[in-house]
Amino acid sequence: MELYNVAVYFGTLILESLLLWRAYQQRLLKQFPFFYSYLLYDLCCASAVYSVHWIRPNLYSTAFWLYYLIGMIVEFAVLLEISEHIFQPFPVIRHLGQAVTILITVTFVLVYILPALLESHQRSAALLQFTIRASLTKAVILGAILIIVRHYGLKLGRNVGGLIVGFSIYLGVNIVDFGAAATYGRELYAKVLWALGPTSFALCLIVWTIALWEFAPNPQVRSTPMLAEGKSQTPAVEIARLNSALSRFLNK
Repeated sequence: MELYNVAVYFGTLILESLLLWRAYQQRLLKQFPFFYSYLLYDLCCASAVYSVHWIRPNLYSTAFWLYYLIGMIVEFAVLLEISEHIFQPFPVIRHLGQAVTILITVTFVLVYILPALLESHQRSAALLQFTIRASLTKAVILGAILIIVRHYGLKLGRNVGGLIVGFSIYLGVNIVDFGAAATYGRELYAKVLWALGPTSFALCLIVWTIALWEFAPNPQVRSTPMLAEGKSQTPAVEIARLNSALSRFLNK
C-alpha cells in the first residue's frame, strides 16, 4: 500500500506540472487564476510535505493535515471561479452568483464546518469531521450551480465542464472515504481507505488535464429577437432578460 501511494503521489505531481506547463504555453493562467493557483499550491506543498515524511517522519502527520486543511479551504475559491465562468455572459448575475456562493460558503463554515473542530476534544476526530463537512458543503455549492445550469439550459464549455466533472469525482470519493472512516473506525481506514483519497485526486487530475489541454470558452448566449406574444421563451432567453432587468434595477 505504501508503494502504491508513492506511485500515485508522483503521478499527481507529474499531472500538476503538466497542467501548469500547458496553461503557461496556452496562456490559460489568466483565464483560471484561482484554479492554477490551487494547483501550484498543491504541487509545492505536497512536495514539501512528502519531503518532511522522508526527512522528519515524526512531523509528517502535523505537516500533512496542515497542508490538507489549507487546500480544502482554497478549493472554495475554485468553486467561485467555476460559477464566474458559467455566468460570464451575464455580468449582473455573475456578480450575484459570486455573492451567493460566498454567502453559502461563509454560512456553512460558521454554522456547520467550524463547530466540527469544537465538538470533539480529540484532534483526529475533529479533523475527520471537518473534512467531511467541508466536502459536503462544496458538494452543496456544486449541486446548486448545476441545478441553475440545468434549469436555464446553459451550455458548459469543455474547460468548465471538465472542472465540474473532476471536482465531482474528487468530492464524491472524499465524502464516501471519510464517511466510511468515521463509521467503521481508524483500523479499517488505515488499511483500506487511506488509498482512496490520493486515487480520487489522481482521477480528478486526469479529467482536468484532458479538459484543460486547450482553451474552450463557454458557448455564448446569442441575443434573441423579441418573441411573438404567446410564444414560450427558452430558459436561456429568460436568464438574459433577468440579467437585463437586474442591470436596469441596479442602475436606477
